[in-house]
Amino acid sequence: MDYKSLTSLVLRLTGAVIVVSSVTSRPRTFIGLVYLRGVEATGNMEIWLLAVVASAFPLLVGLLLIYFPATVANRMISAGTATIDTLLLQQVAFSVLGLYFVTVAAYDAVYWWAKLRIYFAVYNELNFGRPDSLRNEDFAGLASTGAQFIAGVVLLFGGRGLANLFQRLRSPPALD
Repeated sequence: MDYKSLTSLVLRLTGAVIVVSSVTSRPRTFIGLVYLRGVEATGNMEIWLLAVVASAFPLLVGLLLIYFPATVANRMISAGTATIDTLLLQQVAFSVLGLYFVTVAAYDAVYWWAKLRIYFAVYNELNFGRPDSLRNEDFAGLASTGAQFIAGVVLLFGGRGLANLFQRLRSPPALD
């Protein structure tokens, strides 16, 4: 098995994990975005559209990774490699993990954007003046999404350096 085949396989598996995660979080997304606490469902079309976009984005990314993994693999791996060594495999693994974190953070960001947009739209309809501050759970969710995005970008673009660092830490120093 060459690098491109292995990378395509890992990307396809990552896409499957993203699709499963998206499908399992879909009820929470719709309940959290469409139904207000203790209030009947609203008929506002903007709210429904935002809920569909927030839940469809990760599904689309996962399906793209499942059906087109070779496109991403061709950009990650050069054509001259034929066999697998552990250092390059670690580099690819860190990059794929970073891609997963960035993707999850991106669709979490869409969720938070939609949730806050709906919150302020509903609050403006109530005409109470200044909106309440964010709940602690909402602020923690926004902060964790930002941290996950930063960690994903570091892994995605720094996967090679991180794998090289781990390789140096694991291997004994050469004695001259």
